Amino acid sequence: MSCTKRFLSFEWEHHHWRREVSGAEMLLAQEPDMWGRTVFRDYVRCDKREVCDACGAVRHEVSCLCDLERGNACKIRQEWLARTIPAPR
Repeated sequence: MSCTKRFLSFEWEHHHWRREVSGAEMLLAQEPDMWGRTVFRDYVRCDKREVCDACGAVRHEVSCLCDLERGNACKIRQEWLARTIPAPR
C-alpha cells in the first residue's frame, strides 16, 4: 500500500509512524565513582527507528544508551523483548 497522496497536481506523503526497537544489547562499563574508585555499571544500548504501519517505510534510525533501570522501564524495548524472547513453558 502506498502512502503517497495526490490532489490535482500536488503529491505528498502521509505516513502513520510507529516507533520500534530493531536491536538491543547489554553493556558493562567501567567508570570511576566520586572518590576515583573503579565501579562497574550495566547499560542498555538500543537501535530505534520509526516504521510506517501502512507501507513499511523506515526513518530516524538512532541508537540510545540508558542505564539498566531506565532501559527496563522503556515501553518500546519491553515490546521488542516480548516479540523476540519466547515465553517460558
